[in-house]
Amino acid sequence: MKFYLKWIFIIIFLFIATNINAQQAKSDSLLLNEAIKLALTNQPLLQEALHQVDAAAAKVKQQKSFYYPNVTGDASYVRIGPIPTIQFGGLGFTLAPDNNYDAHVSASELLYDFGRRDALVNLTESYKLSSQDKIKLIKNNLTYQTIGAFYAALFLEKSIEVKDEQINTLKQHIEITRKKVQSGSATDFDILTTEVRVASAENEKIDIQNALAKEKIYLKSLLGWPSNKELNITGVLEMDSSGVSLDSLISEALSKRPEMKLAQDAENSAVLSKHIASLEDKPSLSVMATYGFKNGFEPNLDVLRGNWAAGINASLPIFNGNLKDAKIEEAEANIKTSSAKILELERSIKAEVEQAAANLNASRLKIKTSAIQVNQAKQAVSRAELQYKAGVITNLDLIDAETSLSAAELLQLRVSYENVINMFSLKEAAGETIN
Repeated sequence: MKFYLKWIFIIIFLFIATNINAQQAKSDSLLLNEAIKLALTNQPLLQEALHQVDAAAAKVKQQKSFYYPNVTGDASYVRIGPIPTIQFGGLGFTLAPDNNYDAHVSASELLYDFGRRDALVNLTESYKLSSQDKIKLIKNNLTYQTIGAFYAALFLEKSIEVKDEQINTLKQHIEITRKKVQSGSATDFDILTTEVRVASAENEKIDIQNALAKEKIYLKSLLGWPSNKELNITGVLEMDSSGVSLDSLISEALSKRPEMKLAQDAENSAVLSKHIASLEDKPSLSVMATYGFKNGFEPNLDVLRGNWAAGINASLPIFNGNLKDAKIEEAEANIKTSSAKILELERSIKAEVEQAAANLNASRLKIKTSAIQVNQAKQAVSRAELQYKAGVITNLDLIDAETSLSAAELLQLRVSYENVINMFSLKEAAGETIN
């Protein structure tokens, strides 16, 4: 009984240890959604855009400050000389003190300016909105850049696995051929030919490893990771194969693409600028009031006395060198520029969606044909193995069949990778946001 309990505890311990190792390995691997979150968190370009939004918000506050009175406090001391005096009836009278003190508080407020303040606030708020929409564009670009780098690295890693399998198979053939050479049923030529193929496959593997290293460096830069930090990714090169409606995608793209929103923001800002320019020659009405203490009043010039002043001011521009007309012309030109930009974007976005959809349809067709190629290559290898065992074909003929299978598997892998990239390219072209 104790013997069985001992083995039960050993089995449970091994099961728990295996699960812990599996979970540890899983936690060390980076998933796509985790990579996207890191890229959006650690990217300086995004932080820069966020600070620009803060600056735009502060600009709005600056413009709104003109809705409130402007209050200032002033204090001064002036000593004058000679002291102005007059003679009257043999007596001398001082008209001003030699030491002059003045302290007062002034308040002024713009009462009416035909909506110019409101227009300026609206313009600065439009700039703030553009800054916010720019963040959406940066996030969108970062997301899809991360997706592209992630799947490129995943594709290269899986390509290396296929190459490793090919190299191992070739090395096994070398060992088998060496035994046959010793028995006299094969020649050194078979070994040399296979070794050449091993060297070629290893060179191809080196090229793939180099491409993978560069792709991981780029991905790490997007994630904000140091270049010496180990990066392990996990995922599959598969996407859903559901159909797409081109018309609906184009409609969504025109309404969702952040580039289009930014262009519309620019047009709106130009319209607001024109409105502000049209108010250039409008009058304004303001009031002011001042209260303080100063000396210099009769009958005692040296005593500080309270004093006040209040008034109303109307300002009417008469001539400013046709400044208003020039500003309106500039704003109208900017409106036309923004409108042309929107038209150009509409055509460009439509073409991007159509091209992305065409690429996706092509890659889906390739998936079907590549699967057929892999299946045929596997059948060819099976037949070649039987023929090789029967002595009908040589070892090199079998290697040719296996090499064709490896090439077909690599092609299928590449087609799967292209299909995933084309699917995300279509999502990006349609303005879809990846969370």
